[in-house]
Amino acid sequence: MIVIIDYGISNIGAVKNALDYLKINSKVSSSTSEIAKAKKIIIPGNGNFGEGIKLLKKKAIDKVLHEQILYKKKPVLGICLGYQLMFEKSEEDINSQGLGWIKGSVHKFIKKKNYSVPHVGWNNIRFKNLKVMKGIPNDVRFYFDHSYYPIIKNNHFSFGDTEYIVKFPSIYEKANIVGCQPHLEKSQKYGLMMLKNFSQAC
Repeated sequence: MIVIIDYGISNIGAVKNALDYLKINSKVSSSTSEIAKAKKIIIPGNGNFGEGIKLLKKKAIDKVLHEQILYKKKPVLGICLGYQLMFEKSEEDINSQGLGWIKGSVHKFIKKKNYSVPHVGWNNIRFKNLKVMKGIPNDVRFYFDHSYYPIIKNNHFSFGDTEYIVKFPSIYEKANIVGCQPHLEKSQKYGLMMLKNFSQAC
């Protein structure tokens, strides 16, 4: 069973619908006991970094996540905001500490000629050696909707990158932790393939 974390942030239903379409057994829950029983975990989200962390802590979900992800090594997939929450901190709310599973921080795009902020629409991901991208051609397009992008402190892991104003790691994969900046539930064929790969290969 995959548990999709319900912490009061939008886009949760869309992820559930995508998994249902793929006939992947999943459940939306904010129950810490149900999260603890999950085989795999998805943290979706579209919203504010500080508010996301606040809601995880309010429901004590952050504590059960630390136990299940860091100590029991259960596979986890963070999507968009869910990915950014895995970092140590974000410029979106400098007073909020992230989950800290990925060493690095999240930064706001600085507007540049011919580029708009937020970054909304389809963009390419270049990658190598990613289980979550099994069967997906390199340099294909996914759907993005974000104003902040991650920076990782070191590159001793497998990842995919995207260029929009700057080059940033749009996909992270290390051991049991997978994160992606694009919205897989809106990325059509290849987004569904990534969700399927996470459920089967990661």
